[in-house]
Amino acid sequence: MKNRINKLVIVALTIFFVSPVFGQVFNNQKKTASYYDVETECLEDKLDGSFILQAWGKGSSKTEAIDQAKRNVLNDILFNGVNKGCQMRPLIVEVNASTKYRSYVYAFFEKEYKDYISIEKSPKSMKKSRKQTSYGIKIRVKVESLRQKLIQDNILK
Repeated sequence: MKNRINKLVIVALTIFFVSPVFGQVFNNQKKTASYYDVETECLEDKLDGSFILQAWGKGSSKTEAIDQAKRNVLNDILFNGVNKGCQMRPLIVEVNASTKYRSYVYAFFEKEYKDYISIEKSPKSMKKSRKQTSYGIKIRVKVESLRQKLIQDNILK
């Protein structure tokens, strides 16, 4: 009987001291999830020159984060490529292309980029912390139209 009470006391003390540790681990994960960098993922090739991609953006508000996700997906397609899902090579494969065409890309992101993307009707994924919000959205990107524009502007040959 005394042995059984000792075991119960030890189990109760162990649970008492270990539970705050697990509480902190899970609480910190919720607060810092929005700071994690998530790669752009290709979900589907529509076979008409466009692709459906899952893109993530960060910002202080929902609209800012979604706008940043749109810019991130186009930047990945232009310079980095997409490695998750259906693999896509970058459209501009020159060395240091992002610095070489910096002014062109800045002008492109000022107004024209919205012609090559559209948001798919789907639920948006959200990760939120106190200062920052991350949103994941599905975006349809007209890759072939974008490639034709780059050829027309003498960026690609």
